[in-house]
Amino acid sequence: MEANEMILIETLKDIEPALKEYFAYDRAMLYPEIERMYLATHPAGLHNIQLEDKYRVEVPSTLDELATSDNPFDWQRYAPREQKMIKVVDTLAYMTNNIKGILFKDDGLKKKIEELVEGSNIPEEYQVAMVHVLWILAIIYKKHEAFKPILDPELLEQSYNMDTYFQQVRPEMLQLYLFLKRDKRKKDKSITLSNNQEKIIINNPMESWFTNLLDSYLHIYLGVNSIEEAEEELKEVYSSKKGRKADNPARNLVIMGIYRLLKKHSQLKDSKIHDFIYEYMCIIEEGDVVNATIKSVIEYFKKGDYKPQWVPASQGNYRISPNNPSKLYFW
Repeated sequence: MEANEMILIETLKDIEPALKEYFAYDRAMLYPEIERMYLATHPAGLHNIQLEDKYRVEVPSTLDELATSDNPFDWQRYAPREQKMIKVVDTLAYMTNNIKGILFKDDGLKKKIEELVEGSNIPEEYQVAMVHVLWILAIIYKKHEAFKPILDPELLEQSYNMDTYFQQVRPEMLQLYLFLKRDKRKKDKSITLSNNQEKIIINNPMESWFTNLLDSYLHIYLGVNSIEEAEEELKEVYSSKKGRKADNPARNLVIMGIYRLLKKHSQLKDSKIHDFIYEYMCIIEEGDVVNATIKSVIEYFKKGDYKPQWVPASQGNYRISPNNPSKLYFW
């Protein structure tokens, strides 16, 4: 009989704030395990159950987006719109509140993490919670690396045109952004458009209508905030001579999350934190990792406002605009 390890629901709820803050956790990442446990104890499932109002939640409606124009200048798509909200049943919350805990295969992972935490001079009052946080993180990481989707299914389904955006459109947008921002006087100059056969002069000084329009467009579909940010992305992601490239966003998320977690909840020096992360990565990746890479990842992301985010493997290091709410249109 296969042995299992259980995490109690009350324990999971206690550690969820830390998982969210440091590792971009969402309970839906554990949906299959929660559903399996619920059905094991409630074979009838959710049929004929009258759910209380507390399980009815408001979520943004995306149904109206399907009816918008393909034209990026259509006012319904381009201009900000009031977000409609609809009420849906939060079956995940209901199932979670009606089971004792979640079972995971006992593959020795939790035991190894316990030994790592106990031998690392982490304050005793944090050790139990730390073990559970890092155990659940390891489970999520392994899922992601096995390419079992834990992201928004709508985003994955609509990713057919993402490659064009990442590889062609976005780098051109970055260059256009820099063209507009590097010389602020361009707003007051006429602009010439040419295709080598003919050309047209845009009399931009008249209310700067052309550059203002481009600024608004790039704000939505590019979403960078400074010349420095645009230059860095071009260098790190698109330059033929790339700098230190973030070649594994999921691994970087784990490294930076643990670094910040230990900086807040332990007195460990950076060198000891690097060693801890190295040993942890060896456990969850079931093999040796390059220790120097851990330090370089931390030093690189410490420079900016790093936000943890799980991204599809196909997206790699590419970025999308945080100002574009659409899951259908990237430009």
